[in-house]
Amino acid sequence: MAEPAAPKPAVDFMFFREPLKANPALVEKWGVAAKAGSESEAWSAFVGDISERFFKGSRRQRVMDALILSLDVLPPQHRADALACLLTDGSEGLAAVEEFWEYVGMERIPDVDRARVAALLLRYEIGK
Repeated sequence: MAEPAAPKPAVDFMFFREPLKANPALVEKWGVAAKAGSESEAWSAFVGDISERFFKGSRRQRVMDALILSLDVLPPQHRADALACLLTDGSEGLAAVEEFWEYVGMERIPDVDRARVAALLLRYEIGK
């Protein structure tokens, strides 16, 4: 089954999405950081790295918005972990998921992870 098109609001983040897609090492770093969790050094280092490289001078909210709207760039097996990190990494990540989940959608989540993601969305009252 083909991946859905990029979320509509993602057009505002092409300056991040396109270089991300072209950089398998950075995508892998995101996957490793997501698997390690939002309280890990790997997650902090990843967010710090992309903040410095792509979002210099921007608010943290913009970084979190870009990550949720770029979830489709990650390999499917890392998407649930990345979503969990966004939800648990402070108010900015939660706000990004609240605002943009409708554009990302469950269809981007592998079947094996959908129950976990549904539970996360319910716990954080996303989509109510």
